[in-house]
Amino acid sequence: MFGLEIFKPVSIVFSSVPITDFMERIKVHLPFKSPEYSNVYIMGEFVIDGGFISKEKAGELAGEIERLGYRIDSLTFIITHHHIDHIGILLWYDIRAIMHPSENEFLLFYTNPQHFVKPYLEWSSRYGIDLEMLRPLAEFFRSGSRVKGEANSLKKDFRIEYETPEGMEIIHTPGHSPGHICIYIPKEKILFSGDLVLSVTTTHIGYYPGYGQDPVGDQIESLRKLLSYEIDEIYPAHEDTIKNAEQRIHELIEHYENRLEEVYSGIDGICNVIDVAKNISWSAGSFEKLDGWNRVLAISETLAFLKRLVKIGRVGEKEIEGVVHFTRS
Repeated sequence: MFGLEIFKPVSIVFSSVPITDFMERIKVHLPFKSPEYSNVYIMGEFVIDGGFISKEKAGELAGEIERLGYRIDSLTFIITHHHIDHIGILLWYDIRAIMHPSENEFLLFYTNPQHFVKPYLEWSSRYGIDLEMLRPLAEFFRSGSRVKGEANSLKKDFRIEYETPEGMEIIHTPGHSPGHICIYIPKEKILFSGDLVLSVTTTHIGYYPGYGQDPVGDQIESLRKLLSYEIDEIYPAHEDTIKNAEQRIHELIEHYENRLEEVYSGIDGICNVIDVAKNISWSAGSFEKLDGWNRVLAISETLAFLKRLVKIGRVGEKEIEGVVHFTRS
């Protein structure tokens, strides 16, 4: 998703709605143009995701949860992935949280961003990315906090006991992030999809330091994995409840496959990643119209699709003066 306006000043609004007889949703408005809000779901002793990273907004979310009659210290937060609009309460409160082990290192983005300076400098140099473009990225992840919650790592796929022996199934769905997870409740045939499946927009997939070598392939495979589940409704981390689950999953797979072809068509001779990014379409229009932060997202997304094309043998890599270039095979 593009169009982020970093820390745009808006008031934080909470809208708590009981959406089933066993679940409530808190819609947390975010300081972005897009996405506008993040969904936090409460089911008994479990909460799906933890809102935005700032201390103020984490505090307001905690207050809203307690206003609904829950005690923060008696809940278990299941964090779908490490991004800033999902882990806020984990940074500021002593809570019990569980997340995939592949996400743990990325919490250092918020507590010790210097940990990532060297890999990001190497990444920008290798792919010819102007260091000035990374300045918004550095500011974006600097919360000035420490991780206060007790973050227990998940094993590969496992079930949490919840109401029935079938419980919840934690599904590892990498792509958007290396340790992204979805939560499936067989009894209700519902899925909490995090950012994997959204009702309107498509999820950003980027090639970043520490991520997998083929995040686009991972994302498509994760979507296909969901097709093996019987799902009546999907509750995403943003946007609206999805009633046509299978159809929406197929639409997203088709979108990523079509995007792959567009990126392939954007390779004109021997190109670096920025050349290709300029040759394909973006929601804001042309690459030149994107601001600095969104250019970082656009470049990393283009790079992710190029890496997928390299993996399947349709594109080759060539290093020219220390910068990786791409050409059709």
